[in-house]
Amino acid sequence: MDPIKKDSLQSPDLLTKQQIETLLPELDNIISWAKQVQEYALEQALKGTRYDGFKVVEGRSIRSFVDTDKVVDRLTGEGYDEAMLYERKLKSLTQIEAFVGKKNFEPILGDLIQKPPGKPALVPATDKRPEFTPSEAAAADFED
Repeated sequence: MDPIKKDSLQSPDLLTKQQIETLLPELDNIISWAKQVQEYALEQALKGTRYDGFKVVEGRSIRSFVDTDKVVDRLTGEGYDEAMLYERKLKSLTQIEAFVGKKNFEPILGDLIQKPPGKPALVPATDKRPEFTPSEAAAADFED
């Protein structure tokens, strides 16, 4: 198998409509396959296989506390106000809907809910959602 080189791939704006129509149904498979190749290569590299031009490095990590209760105890012991160590945060819409109940949710909070349009996505014609028309979306932006 000859390697696929970025230079051999045409810029999307140079592809014909027919070429794009041929590629669209295959893209998810190609992306999935490419991710599988990456995962396999990483597994093999961790077992000692060397790939020219590549190396294994430690990825980004996020620091976290080992014991939050001890963090609070230690900081309050040092004179820090415990109230300054916590955030007050409203539960998610879904959590509040579950708490209030679907029956009561709309009458109590319906006027305080907004549902912005989702990001447009290109999907197979068999998808159940109605077709998005950019001109309708633009007209809706100017209705207010």
